[in-house]
Amino acid sequence: MLRFKHLIFFGPTGTAKWRGQIYGTPRFSWFINRPIIYHGIFGEGLFQSIYPTPQSEVAGYLSSIEWFALTVFLFGLGIFLPALRIVPYLMFGGTLCVAISYMLHARIEPKFDTIPARLLVTFLAFAQPLVRGWSRYFTWLHFKRTPRKVISTHEHMPAGAEFAGSLRRRSYWSEEGKDRHHLLGAIFNLLNEEDWRYSTDTGWNEWDIQIYGNFWWSVTLQTVTEYHGGPKCLTRAGLRNRFVTTTVIINLVTLSLLAYRELTVGHAEPWLIGTYLCFLIFLGARARRLKHRVAELVDLAAYRAGLQRILRRGVVPEAAAAKTESKVEVG
Repeated sequence: MLRFKHLIFFGPTGTAKWRGQIYGTPRFSWFINRPIIYHGIFGEGLFQSIYPTPQSEVAGYLSSIEWFALTVFLFGLGIFLPALRIVPYLMFGGTLCVAISYMLHARIEPKFDTIPARLLVTFLAFAQPLVRGWSRYFTWLHFKRTPRKVISTHEHMPAGAEFAGSLRRRSYWSEEGKDRHHLLGAIFNLLNEEDWRYSTDTGWNEWDIQIYGNFWWSVTLQTVTEYHGGPKCLTRAGLRNRFVTTTVIINLVTLSLLAYRELTVGHAEPWLIGTYLCFLIFLGARARRLKHRVAELVDLAAYRAGLQRILRRGVVPEAAAAKTESKVEVG
């Protein structure tokens, strides 16, 4: 759950960026690095410390569930492409070397240090990253999706403030100095109130909020405020659909199968192409539905924050129009 609130502390595979050491001797690092002993003034004391090197990132990737899944995929692909058959065996050998290196350096009490115990350590070192990764992905898929009931429930705006305009860009006007921070505060309140799943910008992202929607899509929200003198503010909000990892994987597998069919048979069956096109239409419909729902939420948040919606270019808010008319009458 912390991954979605603090993305900067997690890697691309969902593992935490941990610089310490939990499970004893670093796996696989003894092939490359040795522990460091610092010498000098502080090294002349009675108690000197050996600083172990950090756990190898290469070992982390070789033992991860993503690496294992890629190995299985290439093994299946090697059935049809003989040139690739050696690759999954080499990849599995790298994973096995990580487990064996952990077994060789595990500290076991002498009376329990037997061959079956060492083999058990090897199995645990091999299975532990896979089990943790499997649980992590199931938790990721569960908490990274907003409940369907939340997405299907539409917002209710007062009469005369209905939703309209582009789903990609929204513009809001304020005569009271209310900028993007007021809008974001109202959006956060609505997201928590309606039980949405989302992440906030850690300071290094190009978006302000990433809203996790359905199984296929998420939406990123960017905001910017233009100051037009005094308390006049024009706040713009941009909405952009973003692929979920499962969407990318399914499309890559489908395109790979279609390409393989084209290379081996010489043509792909029309029903396969038609099915994939229907799937793409389904993805587009789900993306538009989610973006429309998030746009509703942003409009309602702007209304609660006291911002006035600008529907299209050249149309000024009612308050600004009234001030303009009064200035013309006085002149």
